[in-house]
Order: sequence, then C-alpha cells, then structure tokens
Amino acid sequence: MNEQAMTQPPFLEGKIVRLRALTEADVSEDYLAWLNDPAVLRHRAPKAYPSTLAELKRYIESIPARGDLVLAICDMETGRHVGNIALNTILWIHRSAELSIMIGAKDFWGRGMGKEAISLVTRHAFENMGLHRLWAESPNPAFNGAVKALSWTREGTKREAFLIDGRFADRECWSILADEYFAARKTDPNG
Repeated sequence: MNEQAMTQPPFLEGKIVRLRALTEADVSEDYLAWLNDPAVLRHRAPKAYPSTLAELKRYIESIPARGDLVLAICDMETGRHVGNIALNTILWIHRSAELSIMIGAKDFWGRGMGKEAISLVTRHAFENMGLHRLWAESPNPAFNGAVKALSWTREGTKREAFLIDGRFADRECWSILADEYFAARKTDPNG
C-alpha cells in the first residue's frame, strides 16, 4: 500500500467509501493487476495487449489535460484504493457527462461500494458542478442494478454491442437528469 496515496485528503465521503484524487502515487502492481485481470475487465472491454506500469503512469498524468473528473475509490475503514470512478466526456456547453466506474479489488466486490461511489459522484455532478445530465452504458448486471436503484432511467439497449466470453451481450443505456435527481432527493434525503 502506498502511504502517500493513503494520506491524500478526501474529496467526497460516504459511509463506506472515500473518494479522492487519483494521482501518480496510485501507480502500483495491484492497480496494474486490475487492468490485466480478465475477471475485472469482463464487463469493461476485452484487451488485445497487456497494460504496463508506464502506460498506467501516462494515463494518470493525462487526466488534467483531458478535463475528466477521475477519483480513486478507497475503503473508508482501511484507506485501501479499491477502484476508480470518473466523469468522462464532460460537455460543458451541454452540461452533460458520462459516468464510468471500476471496482478492481475483487475482494471488495458485492459490498455496495460501487453504488455508494455512483451516488456520491452523481450528487457532486448536480449539486456542485451544475451538470444537467449524466449517462452511462454497461453490460454489467451489478452496475445496471446499482444505477436503477439510484433512480437512473433506462434509456434503451444497444443490442449485442459487447463481446463477453465469445458471445455478444447487450449494453444497457442509462441516464439521470438534474431535476430527477433533485426530485428523488426530496423523497429520500439520504439518497
């Protein structure tokens, strides 16, 4: 565990996750292992070539130039970096962004960390960044269940748009608008 990364101040906090800036201090063999693990990548994107530490470092260095909001997801109890969440393709003129997430540490799967991280970033996008619309696409049943539970709207299906284990799978398309988010907050202030 990289001590410098663990001492980074939190940006957003929930009950079980702490989100902070993803920095070069996060470049590690553990993080690299996520990017080369077929189970972690199963619902993200098949890769033709393995990732390297140098590529991982270049990716993190490129974040400011891209203008994406990329945060490390850390376990609240231990501070361990277990994944990342991002707002990509931020279109300021349209006030929209794509949400993406990866829980790379498989021993943290199924604990609700992804759902809480999505909730925190959704809140930040609407309450602090002034965005109007978030969207996401995924073939991952866990992701699709999390956004559905968080009042995102299923917009449709990209049929057979993703290859998993040699078979084509559907990608579910989701979005949430600022007014929908604020209406849901009124009925569930803890949402």
